[in-house]
Amino acid sequence: MSTDTADWPTARLCAFIAELDFEQIPPRVVHFAQGLMIDWLGSALAGKGAHQIEMIDGFARAMGPADGPSTIIPTRRRTSPYFAAMVNAAASHVVEQDDVHNGSVFHPAAVIFPAVLAVAEAEGKTGREVLTACIAGYEVGIRVGEFLGRSHYEIFHTTGTAGAVAA
Repeated sequence: MSTDTADWPTARLCAFIAELDFEQIPPRVVHFAQGLMIDWLGSALAGKGAHQIEMIDGFARAMGPADGPSTIIPTRRRTSPYFAAMVNAAASHVVEQDDVHNGSVFHPAAVIFPAVLAVAEAEGKTGREVLTACIAGYEVGIRVGEFLGRSHYEIFHTTGTAGAVAA
């Protein structure tokens, strides 16, 4: 392996993501990402009223700010990006109807959309910026998950490990 760190796979992936521009993304990829987001939203709404989500939202309510720039989707309550992403991620994964990428054994939407939307809402990002960030998250999460391989899933839940990097 080259000693030049710019040649390392991680460096190439980081450079690709850092330089990714909405205009570079093929229209069919943008369209597919929009569909994934709508699917994710349905999954997040499906978590509304689930006991587990009410518990997590209760924790967020007790520990987080009473108001903020980001929306908790099932309740429409606003809070910090951190707590909104946490509750929305849990809500979107509780009924196990979210997307899965079999090659990486990874549920990308459950970690990418909540994080991106919570921060984008707080920072006033555009729809194009949101989609670009989500597509970047999918690229990173799936590639990391595939690198870790199926054996990783025997010990760890890939959505929690690769998902942390993807988000």
